[in-house]
Amino acid sequence: MDAWFILIIVYLAVFISSPLIALLHELGHAFAYLIFTNPDKIDIYVGSYGDKKNAINFRLGKIEFYIKRTFPFVKGIGLCSSSKQETNYIKKIIILFAGSVFTLFWAALFAFIVSQVNANDLAKIFFYVFLGFSILSLLVNLIPGDINMKNGRSLENDGKQIIFCLKTGKMLPDYCTGVEHYKKGEFKLAANSLNNVLVGMPKNKTLLRLIYQSFMALKDYDNTLLCLNKLETLGELSIIEQVNKGSMQSFKGRPDEAIATYQAVLKRDKKNVYALNNIAYELIEKGAYEVAQRALDRAVKADSNFQYTYNNIGYSKILQGELEEGKTLIDKYMTYNAEDAYAYKALGIYYLKSGDEHLSLINFDKAIELDNTINLSLYRSEPNQTPA
Repeated sequence: MDAWFILIIVYLAVFISSPLIALLHELGHAFAYLIFTNPDKIDIYVGSYGDKKNAINFRLGKIEFYIKRTFPFVKGIGLCSSSKQETNYIKKIIILFAGSVFTLFWAALFAFIVSQVNANDLAKIFFYVFLGFSILSLLVNLIPGDINMKNGRSLENDGKQIIFCLKTGKMLPDYCTGVEHYKKGEFKLAANSLNNVLVGMPKNKTLLRLIYQSFMALKDYDNTLLCLNKLETLGELSIIEQVNKGSMQSFKGRPDEAIATYQAVLKRDKKNVYALNNIAYELIEKGAYEVAQRALDRAVKADSNFQYTYNNIGYSKILQGELEEGKTLIDKYMTYNAEDAYAYKALGIYYLKSGDEHLSLINFDKAIELDNTINLSLYRSEPNQTPA
């Protein structure tokens, strides 16, 4: 048999195996969920970690599929999401094992069949390659680790989730309850439930991340910072976590610490628009307009569609006396986000500088209504206001 022809068959086997293994893996999880939890619906994603955009969508019974429209270059990644979580840690572990075991079972079965029958050599090559990649997939999924995504976030693979279930044990129901509260936006209840689990697992990153995100949604900046600081003692924060830490320092009125944190982010990702935008805001507040503008220019260059940057540019111009040009930018920004307290703060300053105290107060009141932690102490007297 021609060596080049064999090489092409091997390449095609690899090419096809990757998304097929992902599909079988997620089906394994799905069937286990159906057996143990009997959910109303299960979502299976192939080619992404939960992205419904640009995906082929169809439903078979309780299982809804989202296959990324990148064929024939479908990535060998996937995700299985059940509408009902399993709270028994032993059953949950079985569900997590099911993905890799289901894939390996079918790969081994097909490989065994082609080895026992008078199958074409090309078919044997294909299914042996498929078996090899199934074994590799099992190892990759069951050796504990994180899956890093483009947006800076990460997912825990099956192996790491299995370790988590073993450590959580009978506390898994509290964890699942906390997660459900979190998904529903019931952040106070989520923090309470997850803190109960944290008592027994004080160094668990998964718990700390969910708890800090709950506190951040509640605008409880003290507890958010406390959780982030604990996370930092367990290893380097992700870029998003580091940006959030800087934001909390800003909200707590610690601008120098915030600037240092954003600078640390920019050393890791010089085009991070959140860090560039936030550091610019702190510099604007300090009156360092030229340095702030350089950061804002970098943010626009990195992502011209990141609208928050234009709010800061407009704010800076208003503070420097370029009132109409600044207001034009703020007005344009507010067509994108009409519920931003900082935009109303900027408008309040604009009207104050324009001599319209009535409209100034209306905009400052709206800013406080949207975010009662916003700092307006330089522009109005608010005895009950908490400075940022």
